[in-house]
Amino acid sequence: MTSDSPLADFEPALLGAQSIRFHRIDCAAAGDPVTAPLNWAQQHMLMLFQALEPETQSLNLSVWLVLRPGLSLDEVIEALRDLLMSHEALRTRYVPPPLGPAQRVLSEVSLPVAVVDCGEKVPDATVPAVVAALAGQPFDLENGSPIRAAVVLEDGSARYAAFALNHLITDVTGWQWIKYHLRALLSDIPEDPRAPRVPYLMRDAAQWESSPAGVRLGSRAVAQHEATYRAMPQTMLPRPVQEVEAPRYRYLEFTSPLLAMAVPYLAARHNTTPAAVLYAGICSVAGFVSALPGAFIQLTVGNRLEPQLHGAVGMYTQDVPARVDLADASVADVIDRATPSILQAARFGRYPPIDLEAARKRLELERGTAFDLSCWLNVVPIARISSSAQRPSASQLAQARTQGHWRWIEGTDNSTSTYFVFANGSEDALVLTLIVDTAVLPAHEALAWVQAVERVLGASVSQEIAVARIGEHAELSQVSRGADWTLSDGNWVRLPDVAALVRGASAAAVTDVFAVPSPEGSRLTAFIDGGRHDLDLTRLHEECVAALPGNRTAMAPQEYVVCSGKPRTRDLAGWEMTPVLARGSGRVVG
Repeated sequence: MTSDSPLADFEPALLGAQSIRFHRIDCAAAGDPVTAPLNWAQQHMLMLFQALEPETQSLNLSVWLVLRPGLSLDEVIEALRDLLMSHEALRTRYVPPPLGPAQRVLSEVSLPVAVVDCGEKVPDATVPAVVAALAGQPFDLENGSPIRAAVVLEDGSARYAAFALNHLITDVTGWQWIKYHLRALLSDIPEDPRAPRVPYLMRDAAQWESSPAGVRLGSRAVAQHEATYRAMPQTMLPRPVQEVEAPRYRYLEFTSPLLAMAVPYLAARHNTTPAAVLYAGICSVAGFVSALPGAFIQLTVGNRLEPQLHGAVGMYTQDVPARVDLADASVADVIDRATPSILQAARFGRYPPIDLEAARKRLELERGTAFDLSCWLNVVPIARISSSAQRPSASQLAQARTQGHWRWIEGTDNSTSTYFVFANGSEDALVLTLIVDTAVLPAHEALAWVQAVERVLGASVSQEIAVARIGEHAELSQVSRGADWTLSDGNWVRLPDVAALVRGASAAAVTDVFAVPSPEGSRLTAFIDGGRHDLDLTRLHEECVAALPGNRTAMAPQEYVVCSGKPRTRDLAGWEMTPVLARGSGRVVG
């Protein structure tokens, strides 16, 4: 056995096998090892890895292939050797500081391949179990191969190939090109004449991104996304985090024949994409539940429009914020409004993540927020969904709804997502796979959200559905809020929680926050007993913002008023009668 394969720790019976052995593939490509900067997409993914360390396995990509009958193990091994030789991404390692962050392409590599022999028949559960075992451990970014592989044998022949992929090195589209490279092994051979003989390299992308043209694109992209941050709410789920049993993050697989009918029809009717329709449906439901005037989701963008990226095995995917206005809107309006929003966001899907993070932090300080960037939508190009613009009938939709089904899959305690929606599908059904943070969005409510998206988009085929009346078409209701909640700068906040935030940052025992009406809407004003405290408003505001991450029910006030003592009465009138030592926004102007 070999210590660098996760399957080395498994007894054969646990994987439905008679035996497990290992075959090591050694290969040497032409040229010397090369070190290059990370491209922007890798920098973005590295931030996610660092947020989840040391348990980063939830980021691993896990996939498997059905092989054509009669293949020998040697034929599969040789195909895998050719794969390693052909795509330098699969020979790439991460270089940490102080020499990095960078990537190093090796010329000589070794890959252990687990050979899982199931005898005469492969049990149904074996291949999923092998895939789970391959992907169940973090990758060693610095020293380990970015690909793990196993071959499952049936009656002496290779019948399945299973893989886990390091997401710092390749993305979902990169996997599709791996599959295309291995097409001679497959029972169902994909055809794609676009694949070039010499694919684009990640180090070439990094070199272009540092060029004058790349710098210009990066600056424009950061400006675009900063404008989105300026308009979007702090969170789509302004509610406290609850204590839940492990695992905190659950996986939901929702299979919907109805959406496979409704989404392409609505996309054709609105002259848009299936991704825009799904985005609009999710934003409408989430915005309705939280009673927000606008909604946003982080979109996963493949950044592969350039012809030279066809065939490239590598990491080119980044996430971008996209916002849509929900005010006085029907779901059809949201689809129309979403289209330019997500197209513009995707247009600038390639950006320098370090620069955008700095711009976001500046804007958070200006607005007094900490953006909850934990809601995501990743739509695999759904070319396999029917492109017919024929409107499905009510009876067809009703029948399709009865054929839908869902299941919960074992979860994890380590994720950065409140909800992550991965959409894929065929002409028969659209499959939504969700990662859900049950401490914020309980499992039963998450299921109700997905069912509401299905019902609302289905109903929108034949009628106008007002976002404010989604509850009439789905088993959902708006979150109930008391008088201590207020909507300020597009964000729902609870005044006692804002007061607690300011109290913690100021160390003042007596602090109250009021929602003061203004032409721009509700303005949060904090009154502080500063008689025994020397308070600098700029530092006070910075400390309030610094304490916000993870707090979904508060934001920093727009104004701080430091008084010389306690008020006679703890209401707005009482505070306004108390002598003032300092007043201001705490924001640095200019």
